[in-house]
Amino acid sequence: MSSSPKNTDLYPHAPDVLERETADNGFSKGWGFHFQTSEKYWIDCHVHVRRSPDFREYVNRWFDWSLAWRQSKFIALDARPKSSERSFSYEELAEIVKEDDRLAFLYYPGIDTPDAEHLEKALELGARGVKLWSPTFVIEGRPADEFEHPKWDKVFRIVNDKELPIVWHVTQRVTDSPYTGGGRNAYWGEGWKKGVTYTNEDLLQSFLRIAKAHPKGYFIGAHQLHVGWDRLEEILEEYPNVYIDTSIGCFVRWGDTMYPEDQKRLRDFFIKYADRILFGTDIGIGKGPNIETEHLSLMGHIRFIRQLRLPYDDLQKVSHQNAEKLFRLEESSDVRTGNIRP
Repeated sequence: MSSSPKNTDLYPHAPDVLERETADNGFSKGWGFHFQTSEKYWIDCHVHVRRSPDFREYVNRWFDWSLAWRQSKFIALDARPKSSERSFSYEELAEIVKEDDRLAFLYYPGIDTPDAEHLEKALELGARGVKLWSPTFVIEGRPADEFEHPKWDKVFRIVNDKELPIVWHVTQRVTDSPYTGGGRNAYWGEGWKKGVTYTNEDLLQSFLRIAKAHPKGYFIGAHQLHVGWDRLEEILEEYPNVYIDTSIGCFVRWGDTMYPEDQKRLRDFFIKYADRILFGTDIGIGKGPNIETEHLSLMGHIRFIRQLRLPYDDLQKVSHQNAEKLFRLEESSDVRTGNIRP
C-alpha cells in the first residue's frame, strides 16, 4: 500500500515528505506522509496603520500573536507627506522601521500632493514604493482620470525610472458583500450624490493606461481590481507589469470550506500567475478595539491560500517571495520565523 498519493501535481506534499523516501536508507519513509506544502512565512503587502503613541506596543502585540501564523513582516501603506492625528508622516514611519525590521512602508501622497520632491525624500528615508487610492475621486465627485493629469507626470516618471511598486486601490465594487463584512455601494453612494456618472471601468482604464505608459513600474491592483478571474487573466496577459494582491476578495471565513469547483478554478489561476500575486489583507494595526477582527482577517486570508493546496514553489512566491522581489526586502531568517507549529 502506498504511503502517499502519487499525483503530486494535484496533491502536492511538503518537500521533506519526498526526501524521507530515501534519506537515512528510507528509515522514516511514510512518516508524516500527509503533510501538505506549507509557507516558510508570510509578508503582508497591504496593511494600514494608525498614528498612536502606543503604536509600537500594538505592533509588538500583533507579532506576538501573528508569528504563530508565520507572519514575518508587513508593509504599511499610510506614510503621508505630513503627520496628522490619524496618519504618520514618512519621517515618523522611517524612524520606527529603523528599529523594527518587521515593518516596511510605502509613501502615500494623497490626490492633492503629487510632489516628486516628497517622494524622493521618502525613498531616501527607506520607503519601498507608493500607495495610491482612487476612491477619493468618487467620494469627492472628481474626474476618474485625475492621476493622468500632467501634475502627476514627475511622480510616475520616478516610479518608472526607479522601477518602483505601487499598491493601488483603483476600483470599488458596487453591491454589498456580507461574506467579508462589506457595506453596500461603498464610496459610490457618496459619489452619485455629487453627480458622478462614470463607472469602475473608467477608473480601471485610467489605471491601465498609466501602467502601460510606465512599463518599468510594478502596478499592484489592490483587491484584485474588483474584477473576476476571467477578466484578470486578460489583464495580466496584456499588461505584464500589472500585479494583484489577495486582500478582501481572497478570503475564506474561519470554519468554512471552498466548493471543489471554486477551489479548482482558483488553484489553476494561482499556479498560472504565481509570479504576479502578492499576499495582502487590508488589516489595520493600531486601531485598538478592533484587534480581534484583524486576527480573523489574517486567518481568513491565510485559510484561502492554504485551501488552494499550491505546489511548494508557487506557495512561497505568493506568501513572501514576490513581495521580497518587488519591494526589495531581505529574506527573513529561519530563526525569526521560528519553525513554529501553529
